[in-house]
Amino acid sequence: MKHELNIMSIWKGEAKALSFFQRLFRRPKATPKPLTTPKMISEDCNGIMLGGKNVKSLLFSTDMAIIENNDADAILAVYPFAPSPKIMKALIDFSDKPVICGVGGGLTQGKVAMEMAIQAEALGAAAIIVNQPFKNKDLNVIRKKITIPIISSVSVADFSFQDRVDAGVDIFHITGGKNTAKILEHISYAVPGYPIMATGGKSLESIQSAITSGADAIVLTPPTSGELFKSIMDGYRKGLDYLRH
Repeated sequence: MKHELNIMSIWKGEAKALSFFQRLFRRPKATPKPLTTPKMISEDCNGIMLGGKNVKSLLFSTDMAIIENNDADAILAVYPFAPSPKIMKALIDFSDKPVICGVGGGLTQGKVAMEMAIQAEALGAAAIIVNQPFKNKDLNVIRKKITIPIISSVSVADFSFQDRVDAGVDIFHITGGKNTAKILEHISYAVPGYPIMATGGKSLESIQSAITSGADAIVLTPPTSGELFKSIMDGYRKGLDYLRH
C-alpha cells in the first residue's frame, strides 16, 4: 500500500518538477478523477457547442479505462481503421459526455461514410468528424442526411476552408503539429468566426499557444495505459528489490 500511495502522489505533486503527462493530468484535491485537464483550458477557451453542452476540452481516446478516469468535456473517437458502428455504440453508451465519431477520410469515403454518419447520429453521437482527404461532394450529401454537427480535420494552411464550409462543415479541427498556431491564425482570416478545436501538442506551452491563436477548444492525447502502468510497475519492482535485501 505504501508504494501505491507514492505512485499516485505524482498526479497531485505541485512543488516538485513534473513530466508533461504529470502536469497535464495532475489531480487537484477537489476532483476524484485521476487524470485531469489543464486549468488553462477551462479558464481561457470559449468552447464549442456539442450535444447541448459547451465543450472546452476533448479527450482523443477509445480506451474506456482512460475515458472513465478523465474529466475532459467530450470524447474524440477517431482511430486508424475503418469506422465501426460497434465501437460507436460502445463508446456512446459507456460515456457520460458527448462523443464525436470518426466516419471517414482516407480509408472510407462515399456511400460507406454516409451510412456511418447516419448510424452515428442514430446511436447518439454529438457530432461526426472527417479527415482532410474527405471529398466535399460526399460531405454535401452527408449534410443533407444528418442534423448533428460535422467537423473537418485540417492539418495544412493551404486548404480551401470556404469550400468546406459550403459543403456543410460546422466546426474545424486543426491538427497541424508545430504549425497548428499558424493554421489557427490563417483560418481566422479565411472563415472568420467559425468554431475551431485544435490538438494541444506535447507541452503546456503549445496548448496555451493554440488557445492564444484562436482555438475555442483543445484536444488532448492522454498517456496510454501502458505508459501509465510503466511508472506503477517501476514502483512495484523497486518494492520487490527492497524486500529482497
